[in-house]
Amino acid sequence: MYETHLREAVLHEASLCEPMDNMAVRCTACKLRCVIKNGQAGVCGVRENKDGKLYLLVYGRASAVNVDPIEKKPLYHFLPGSEIFSLGTIGCNFGCAFCQNWDLSQVARNLRERLMREKKNAFIEMEVTRYGYKLLPEDIVKICVGKHIPSIAYTYNEPAIFFEYLYDTAMLASQYNIRNVFVSNGYESEEALDAMGSNLHAMNIDLKAFRDEFYKKLCKARLRPVLDTIQEVYKRGIWLEVTTLVIPGLNDSDGELKDIAAFIASIDENIPWHISAFYPAYKMTDVPPTSRSALERAYDIGRAAGLHFVYVGNVRDLKRSATYCPKCLSPLIRRDGFHSSIEPAFRKAACTNCETKIPGIWE
Repeated sequence: MYETHLREAVLHEASLCEPMDNMAVRCTACKLRCVIKNGQAGVCGVRENKDGKLYLLVYGRASAVNVDPIEKKPLYHFLPGSEIFSLGTIGCNFGCAFCQNWDLSQVARNLRERLMREKKNAFIEMEVTRYGYKLLPEDIVKICVGKHIPSIAYTYNEPAIFFEYLYDTAMLASQYNIRNVFVSNGYESEEALDAMGSNLHAMNIDLKAFRDEFYKKLCKARLRPVLDTIQEVYKRGIWLEVTTLVIPGLNDSDGELKDIAAFIASIDENIPWHISAFYPAYKMTDVPPTSRSALERAYDIGRAAGLHFVYVGNVRDLKRSATYCPKCLSPLIRRDGFHSSIEPAFRKAACTNCETKIPGIWE
């Protein structure tokens, strides 16, 4: 982990917003499109209206930074075997009861809610800017250039909520041919995607369930905007992979898994679907971990739906984490945990046995 110990606040005026009456502003970074009154913050807790202008409170303030294998994001069809610089702040527009990174994502939301109850909105800036370390876009890119890291992931919490920070980083990174990746809950606004343009090279989007009730109750969000984003990202030609965290008793029925697989296949059968094991976390420590049999069942459902690339994650499964040629079934990439090995049958983005092209970004 890279850290600097300079803790001064870096307030930055937000670009994704529009003015409204009575000094209110509408934030347009994500699909919540919060209308934020003067002196208040949006649902995420890190975008504050100060005198009719919206400010990002976590600009240049990284709360989680690591160099990871690309497979950890997870991205299996994007520069396999490479390293990726992973960056996150505090704050999130979702309130998932099962969040694996809750100590980062939920702290700003919880601060905002507490301060609103106590009628102490004026303290939100001071409270939020206590978190994280100063790490500016030029610092991030300098590390990547110096260590020959080919891509940056905006991850750990929802990227859209710290958009101006990631945008400046991504624009600078692109000048050095460093690629940019979102690991996302799928609530990006069209304005955010428009602003990124060709500088957003890949996304892994969580499709947490296929029931709106699940999203409302457990995520404090809605399903339809996530489905719309998945379709929009694919339409824009951004490399896309989808992840579902399979939670026992909540989203693991055959019917729901079939609906998720059918939705992905209806867009493109070549979109990789990652099926991840749940482990007790945050407000759901009473729910057991996902069984191996449930993951294997989900894998079979995805394959039966016509998806060519289905992967089991968060457990060691050499068979179900490998990439196979969809035509001749030759193994092309084998994986053990976060380590990938390219088989001789995979060369120049194709299966050498039957010449089938394998979709992805390989170099």
